[in-house]
Amino acid sequence: MNGRQAARAAAKRIEDLEITLKRAMSDIKRYNECIDGMITGQSPCEWCDDKMECQREAHTTGKGCELWMLGYEEDTDDEKNRLTAD
Repeated sequence: MNGRQAARAAAKRIEDLEITLKRAMSDIKRYNECIDGMITGQSPCEWCDDKMECQREAHTTGKGCELWMLGYEEDTDDEKNRLTAD
């Protein structure tokens, strides 16, 4: 590997780490919003990734889900293009 290839590989790795950092920061903010909402009496279901599926199940069976998972925000178009180009 020559110097140029190493520099390109390093730049790509930095871009990947920046995307990971942005996603982690977004998750932390949404977890904090969820916790703040629960403190004020809101349901954590508003932040759940499976909210729609759970509500359908609750409607038919009368009970909700046992597992909760933080929903994710869609990537921006630039990030989507970058991730699919790899």
